[in-house]
Amino acid sequence: MNNKEIKFLKTEFQNAIDEIGEDKRCAEILQRKFAHSSRVLENGLQIINHDIPQILSQPEFKKQCEIALLFHDIGRFRETVELYKRQSMKYWGGRMCDHGILGAEILSQTPEYRDTKIWLSVRHHGHLIEEFYNDAEYSALSDADRSLAEIMIKLVRDADKLDLYYLQKYYDNIESDVIFHNLTEKQKFAPLSEEVLTQFFSAKPINHTFIKTLSDRILGCISWQFDINYSLTKQLYISEGYRQKLFDLLAVYCNDKPLIDKISEFASTNNC
Repeated sequence: MNNKEIKFLKTEFQNAIDEIGEDKRCAEILQRKFAHSSRVLENGLQIINHDIPQILSQPEFKKQCEIALLFHDIGRFRETVELYKRQSMKYWGGRMCDHGILGAEILSQTPEYRDTKIWLSVRHHGHLIEEFYNDAEYSALSDADRSLAEIMIKLVRDADKLDLYYLQKYYDNIESDVIFHNLTEKQKFAPLSEEVLTQFFSAKPINHTFIKTLSDRILGCISWQFDINYSLTKQLYISEGYRQKLFDLLAVYCNDKPLIDKISEFASTNNC
């Protein structure tokens, strides 16, 4: 990865740090997202080497993939600043300020990173994949570029998931994030929502708009397995204990053991 890209990311990060002043909560989020960006790039390179020879055989496309990986969360810095200014951190993770859209705007306005494949991957890396396929900019690409854009976004989504799983296992990320602290105790221990269960048992990633409780949130993370694209991601999800960590956490907040057993059996049977 060229030092130019690292410098560009650092500039966006530092600009955000300067804007939020002494706010420790926002500073922690910004620092976490900067470190996350580097790890996602590392994850992506591992996936490329393990699973995607098509990228290795095209040096220019490989460089574009590396840019998309490193910059996938570049919109998080401006998103955090906007939420800080509005004193609206409770909306973190929602569409009030969509970091994917913000990131795509940044890159599409920067000549070196204006390639449509790159900013489409950034725009939709956190959305349901249908939004990517339904994007008019994706449809306007040539057949060859649509194929490459699909490879790229699947790579970014998998590499991103791997680091989120890592954080969930080793840093209790779900219990320490902003969403958790904005839930009432009743919401933390409330049953799983029917809409969420319906989506899960359809083997689909859960739409975040249906998530109401902490158990919903945890099951939403488990449902990401239905959107895993490459074999290394699937392998590490199981072998590194990421899935088991999520089920252990679900058992803490959901006291319906028969339901958890049913969810676990379905997840194993329909694994990735």
